[in-house]
Amino acid sequence: MKAFFSTAYFYGILLAVTSFLLALFTYLLTGTGLWWGVTGAESQMGGVFWSFFGLKISSLPYYQVYPIPVFGKAFTWFLVYGIIIGPLLVSSLRREFSIRQVPNRWLFLQVLVGGILIGYGTRMAGGCNIGDFYSGFATGSMWAFPFFFAMIAGIYAIIVGKRYMGRHGVSLSKVRPTMIWPGRKVQLSIFCITIAVIAIMFVFTDNLVRLWLAFGLIFGSIGYLGILCFQTSFRETLGETKDRTMAKALAVSLLVFSVISQIAILGFGMHTNFFFDQSESVLYQTFGGFIFGLGMGLAFNCTFSMEWRMGSGNVQAVITFIGLTLIGAPLYAITYGWWHSVIPVIIEPSHYWYFSLYRFGIPGAILIDLFPVVWLIYSMHPSLSVKRKAADVVR
Repeated sequence: MKAFFSTAYFYGILLAVTSFLLALFTYLLTGTGLWWGVTGAESQMGGVFWSFFGLKISSLPYYQVYPIPVFGKAFTWFLVYGIIIGPLLVSSLRREFSIRQVPNRWLFLQVLVGGILIGYGTRMAGGCNIGDFYSGFATGSMWAFPFFFAMIAGIYAIIVGKRYMGRHGVSLSKVRPTMIWPGRKVQLSIFCITIAVIAIMFVFTDNLVRLWLAFGLIFGSIGYLGILCFQTSFRETLGETKDRTMAKALAVSLLVFSVISQIAILGFGMHTNFFFDQSESVLYQTFGGFIFGLGMGLAFNCTFSMEWRMGSGNVQAVITFIGLTLIGAPLYAITYGWWHSVIPVIIEPSHYWYFSLYRFGIPGAILIDLFPVVWLIYSMHPSLSVKRKAADVVR
């Protein structure tokens, strides 16, 4: 039993419970439960970055839909800060912080392009593997299904492409054998400085920001300690590895998160909302999800793991973050108006409840729950590639 508390299953369940508690405490504080996402905040950060160069970011249609908030009240920003800082705090306390995963120039370009595609795709879809997938299923989002399948298709396209290149002897992406371990005193200094930064953040912000910052610290710590990565779980689902532990752990996590959310929303009438561009159609979810999947396949990161890995010293994750925040998301913001002139809006804006399967009550909730159940059962069986390898050994 003791060993269970160090497994991915434990941290997956902990992520689910913590995710719901954030929505619950936000509901108690504001009267509306908010389910978390990260890339909307990152796109706003990218907009602020380019505004320093004199660009009138606020005039773009995208930033009128996702307006840049006042810094002291930007609670989603502080959630992202927390996810990054939490692992920095934990890793330095455990003397595990290190500079690692330094790519060669080809992998640098691959990861940067991956980050750009992640940023572009997630903003086109209006969410990422957290917002459109994890929190999306928990709130009964109708868009969660097309986004997931499009995302998986994007990852699979990268896998197939790399296999093809590998068969033709093309393999340029490598990680340099760099591992810089700061000494004990440096680790302690990092820990103390991190504590001071967190304290300053809590002093100069309001209660909602403090709440989301605190939960960001918890999310980041859970991700780091459990080594949770949605991109890894999707690769396992597609049969890239023998072990499917991450796929099973996050399937359980998704099921727990969805069931708890359903009890609160349907059973107790918890008023909820969700970060979603309701003026878009399912085509945006599909195209954006596919582009997002391509990016994850190239960068070897999801948006959540990218952030907690940054905090523990992963250089590859930092490059992904730069591509997403400073290039990919702003690029979509520039082309936002053009896309809306090309792709029709199938469903007009309305209250979020219109887009949730929970409007159909228990049948809608069951339909949502079936997905993680099927995902879990499927992940319990060996992949076709593993079966083929076993058959080859027998022969």
